[in-house]
Amino acid sequence: MLNFCRPNTVSRTIECLAQRIRAISLLGRIPQSIIYEHKHVADKTPMHHNNPVVENLLKEQLCDYPPYQARKIRPGFQDAIMVRDYKRRQVSAHFSDLRMRLNAIRKNTILPGEIRDLASVQIASLPRDSHWTRIHSRCVVTSRRRGCKTRWRVSRIIWRRFADYNHMSGVLWACWSSDCRSNRRHMRWPPPAGIPVKNYIEKYHANKAN
Repeated sequence: MLNFCRPNTVSRTIECLAQRIRAISLLGRIPQSIIYEHKHVADKTPMHHNNPVVENLLKEQLCDYPPYQARKIRPGFQDAIMVRDYKRRQVSAHFSDLRMRLNAIRKNTILPGEIRDLASVQIASLPRDSHWTRIHSRCVVTSRRRGCKTRWRVSRIIWRRFADYNHMSGVLWACWSSDCRSNRRHMRWPPPAGIPVKNYIEKYHANKAN
C-alpha cells in the first residue's frame, strides 16, 4: 500500500511547492476596484424604426431584412470605415475629461508616487479609442481619407463643389493679376465727377498698354 501511495504523495508535494514558488515569483495582481469597468449601453432604436408597421414591413415585404441596429452600414454612412470613425469620435469625446484629469495627476511631480502610479493604471485601463490620436481627418460626405480639409471636415472635391456656389463659410474667390495695382489706380468705377466716361476708359487702356 505504501509503495502505491508514494508517487501520489510526491506529486502533491511537488505541486504545493510549485504553487508557493509561483505565488512568490509572480507580481501582485492589480486590484479590481481601481480598474475602470466598461459598461456597454446599447443605443436606442429611433421611433420611426421601432413600431409595428415598420417591423411588419421589414419582416414580410423586405424578406426579413435585419432591423436598424443589426445593419452593417447605417443610413448616412458611406462605408464601415466611416462608422468606425464616428464611433471613435464618440468614445474620445466621452473620455476626454477623464483622460485630461488623469494625465494631470500622472504628470504632476509634486504628488506622491503611489497616487501617480494609480492614475497611470487607471488611464491604461481606458479604451484605446479614447485617445485623440486615434481620430483622423475624414470627409463626412464621401468618407475620403486623403485631401480632407480639416476646418470643414470635407474632401477637396466636395469643398470645391460647395465653394463654387458660395455654400462654404469663410471662403472667398482668390484674385491676383500683374496689373491689379494699375486697375485700382486708374479704373475706379464710376468715374470721378467732371471726367467723361469715354476719356476715362481711353486713359485706362493707355496706362495699361504702358
